[in-house]
Amino acid sequence: KEEDFVIRLQELKERIEKVKERNGGDGEFASESEFSEEMMDIRRDLVTIHGEMVLLKNYSSLNFAGLVKILKKYDKRTGGLLRLPFTQVVLHQPFFTTEPLTRLVRECEANLELLFPSEAEVVESSNTMSTSHENHSPRISAETSSTLGDENLDIYRSTLAAMRAIRGLRKASSTYNPLSFSSLLKNEDDETVTAENSPNSTDLQSKDESEKEDTRPPSH
Repeated sequence: KEEDFVIRLQELKERIEKVKERNGGDGEFASESEFSEEMMDIRRDLVTIHGEMVLLKNYSSLNFAGLVKILKKYDKRTGGLLRLPFTQVVLHQPFFTTEPLTRLVRECEANLELLFPSEAEVVESSNTMSTSHENHSPRISAETSSTLGDENLDIYRSTLAAMRAIRGLRKASSTYNPLSFSSLLKNEDDETVTAENSPNSTDLQSKDESEKEDTRPPSH
């Protein structure tokens, strides 16, 4: 999917450059309306790919959350300790490594902001969209509906549904747990979780240090 997004985004960037060249004095556009229509087509395609990328990121998070919850329930019923080793393995899998996808999302948003600065509704990042729905505004305006089209609206609604589910999973727990969904994805948009900076590594390191302190002889 990421490869497909890279190709599609590059094609859109090339289309943008061609439109700029045609509008730079060559007079290839028959009228201003033709130019506006071409730019609107590009905008719709940018909005579509942006929505698909954000949706894929959210589904990646939901998949991980589901696995963590299954392992938690299994450990609780059996008294086992499978969650830690399984989670460490999952952190290295492609479906949870969203750093390249995050870069593509930001690049897409940068193009939208540059080309359509007055169209704020299409440059919503995941945080902005999440905040708007925390304020209980589930309705999609008629203006947004007419601008995005049916296909984009389906992506838009699916993205919002995934975000609502993620927001519920990210609610703070009464007790701290480094393997909880909210802890692991607290800084998802700023950095990708890796073996070096994962909460698992920090937790294990702290545990080792505390064990070392416990084995030291008391000072007299």
